[in-house]
Amino acid sequence: MNLIDYGFSPAMMPENESGIPARVISVHRERYELVCEHGTVYGVLKPAVYFRSGSESFPAVGDFVLINYNPHGDSQITKTLERKSFFSRRDPSSGRGEQAVAANFDYVFVMQSLNDDFNVRRIERYVTLAWQSGGIPVVILNKADLAGDFTDRVRAAEKAAGNAAVYAVSVKTGYGLDAMGEYLKPRKTTVLLGSSGVGKSSFVNALAGSDIMAVNGIRESDSKGRHTTTHRQLIMLDSGAMIIDTPGMRELGMWDVSKGLGEAFDDVERWLGLCKFSDCRHQTEPGCAIREAIAKHELSRERWESYLKLKREARYADDKDGYLQYKKRREKDVAKYHKQRQGSKTGQIQGDEPDHRNTGCTESFTCKVCGAFVVPEGAGSQHRNHCPRCLSSLHVDNEPGDRASLCKGIMDPIGVWVRKNGEWAIIHRCRECGVLSSNRIAADDNPALLMSIAVKPLASPPFPLAHLERDFYNGRHCFDKAGVYRDRQMIYMTDT
Repeated sequence: MNLIDYGFSPAMMPENESGIPARVISVHRERYELVCEHGTVYGVLKPAVYFRSGSESFPAVGDFVLINYNPHGDSQITKTLERKSFFSRRDPSSGRGEQAVAANFDYVFVMQSLNDDFNVRRIERYVTLAWQSGGIPVVILNKADLAGDFTDRVRAAEKAAGNAAVYAVSVKTGYGLDAMGEYLKPRKTTVLLGSSGVGKSSFVNALAGSDIMAVNGIRESDSKGRHTTTHRQLIMLDSGAMIIDTPGMRELGMWDVSKGLGEAFDDVERWLGLCKFSDCRHQTEPGCAIREAIAKHELSRERWESYLKLKREARYADDKDGYLQYKKRREKDVAKYHKQRQGSKTGQIQGDEPDHRNTGCTESFTCKVCGAFVVPEGAGSQHRNHCPRCLSSLHVDNEPGDRASLCKGIMDPIGVWVRKNGEWAIIHRCRECGVLSSNRIAADDNPALLMSIAVKPLASPPFPLAHLERDFYNGRHCFDKAGVYRDRQMIYMTDT
């Protein structure tokens, strides 16, 4: 077997190193399936190199390695050669550490279904990580035969993909598959990424022209799939192109994506640095280029919010040690909370501070948003949970109802609503995780700011105001005896 057909070049061979070059084509726990000049063999890691000294990166599918060939059993892997591209994610089993996915590929096929499981945010995440990996992302929208008119979804995928090419295909009918020939060249490697049910295995079968991969159907209730591929493997096609198939990954935690964000969100980052102030937070500052671009519809709010979400996640991923320390602190906070909760049913923590998740704030504090010094007096009740001047609050739940999770993100006031007793309440949204929360207003809350928030929907109505004139002044609609807004004809029929 000629390893050059698998993309190997003699230039990859390091100086003063012994061993036979091989490529990893699949991983089975501690055993690696390899191809080399002796054909297909199996290998295990050399403990002194990979475990004791830790000097080598653990091989992934697609890696080129050096082995001590053993014709009578497992060969020994002694070195992982330098990679030209590498894809990894945060380990989903523990949430800690890096999980290798694939290496030494030229293209990344980001696969998504055009059915009800279509997800723009997932495309953004995959494309970001694809750019970071060193490969060229290509978005493949499968199951075009089940989607009807998929024009809008293709257009949405193109916006989410940034500079990446987007193709709509159907492995069932063959629609769009001819375009894949541009990427499937001899000695070129492509890795397939996507969640379960997008049709990766069927896609491989269609490209290969035979059923080399097992396939499963999807759940009709939600269009989501079942796992077919159980392990990562490299497949050689008759054309000489190679495909790395991976198990479905619905969760794709960010890991080292500073470069990938710039590539995937170049339409967003081109506005950064154009603000009037260099330290602009892109919130209420005058001369903010981001806010002006959103107002002029040159940048969508959804795109901006997606960028911020991935940026926050990448902040922890780029600083791996800091991320792990944050996780440890958070786990300690959770454990402390449960311990304190067991010893108290009143919500008062056994310690130095009261638990403001369950009891009102009775001491002074400095607002983290506007810097105002807030005193407990004047709230009208014992529950002080936001600043009376700017109405901002802090988030103590990471998920709704999960009182043990401490997000601690700043919560912005975005709306008001009226409770059953006529009392107003503020709707807050967390900057970190986006969760919504309802909080009673306080007696000393800024009335002008409350009113400005309340009339926001009127300032930017979701429908043309001309519709109101048409409906209310043409005599078609009115209010019934109970004060319910109804069609006049329906009221007449009911009364008679």
